[in-house]
Amino acid sequence: MKCCFCFKSALGGTPITAPGIGPAHQACYEKYLIEQRVFQSLNLRNLTDTELGDLLEMATMERNARQSTCDEVEIWA
Repeated sequence: MKCCFCFKSALGGTPITAPGIGPAHQACYEKYLIEQRVFQSLNLRNLTDTELGDLLEMATMERNARQSTCDEVEIWA
């Protein structure tokens, strides 16, 4: 069984089954995902400029919402 990315034996290292691809080393698969710009099954390369801008806006809003709830201080009287 060979890694679909480096074509070496997939049994050495940390073998996984890449969804829709086949056997691979975990490191090879992670490198592939980074190169393809895939995050949690979302392929960023397939987004239009408008969609990418919307995603950035939504991520920024979520980050700000999480920071504001973490920064609130409760005072017990």
